[in-house]
Amino acid sequence: MNCFRNGGQVSHTFSIMQLIIDTANTSLSVKNHSFFISNRSTQRIINPSRVDSIAVTTNCLINVSAIKLAAEHQVPIFIFDMLGNIKARMWSPYFINTAELRKLQLKFYDSNAATAWVLTLLKRKTTLHIQTLMQLSRNRSGFSSQIESDTNQMAIYLSKLEPYYLLQIDKCRGSILGIEGNLSKLYFKNLSALLPDSFKFEKRSRRPALDHFNAALNYLYGMTYSVVESGVFAKGFDPFAGYLHTDNYLKTSLVFDLIEPIRPVIDRLLIDLCNSGSLSPAHFEEKTPGYWLSKAGKGVIIPAFNDYMLKRVTIDNRVMSVKDHIYNESFSLGRAIDQHFKVTTP
Repeated sequence: MNCFRNGGQVSHTFSIMQLIIDTANTSLSVKNHSFFISNRSTQRIINPSRVDSIAVTTNCLINVSAIKLAAEHQVPIFIFDMLGNIKARMWSPYFINTAELRKLQLKFYDSNAATAWVLTLLKRKTTLHIQTLMQLSRNRSGFSSQIESDTNQMAIYLSKLEPYYLLQIDKCRGSILGIEGNLSKLYFKNLSALLPDSFKFEKRSRRPALDHFNAALNYLYGMTYSVVESGVFAKGFDPFAGYLHTDNYLKTSLVFDLIEPIRPVIDRLLIDLCNSGSLSPAHFEEKTPGYWLSKAGKGVIIPAFNDYMLKRVTIDNRVMSVKDHIYNESFSLGRAIDQHFKVTTP
């Protein structure tokens, strides 16, 4: 994937790109039926057929004609805050699928099949976490016994999920989230111990991030939400009707559900950036009471993320690009819903 940043640098040669606007006072308009990016240092025309999404990370001017052009070509526009969280989104209304699918999505909620689907996601997430810790601990003296002990404890926690397969999600959500929280604590405790000294951390922190690693991870997760959400719309689901994560005003609960098994895959990207030295403390700014990615840090994270979306990885014995795995989560939910109603409908 080509990652065109509006500073004018094009670092890759693939024909499809994410257009990233990260320079203040940039304007995005239309010229010759194409996107026209303009600021003090750059003027460039990009054919919309080459763009799969537009990410805006700073203040800029977007002409309505550019929004219409993006909608015509099914190019979503995501507006991020400095943490990498999506604050606004624009897309074509034709992402919407049939009403029947969304009716089934809601009906599925009341079945224990929905709980089974949730538990499958959490089990896959934990399995990937354990694999990550085991891989990092290889040839690391002094860590193997602790990792083995804690991953065994994680397996015990997983076994405690078994009784909930027969329950409707409302009757066991709190218990499931409690077990998930314990699993997460064990994973992040051990992950910190295996990272370079400059990226070690005391605990998982979000707003604000209290260390370099969490600041970068929050930003990466924020970018991942946009890809997961695109998969949800591509399938035709309602992003606000989740299962494990409860419905709250303006909370895309289904996106929070579907990102769970993807988090360990995104973690591995950040781990590689930390271990390789591609990311360093110099890429962060300290703003009391926490840390934030600097513009230079985003210049490392964003292209790496977009390249990573094209990387082929194996999950559940399936080899696909990371982006295809993300989209497949939505389509797997669709298959689970279809299967459930085929079985239960006479």
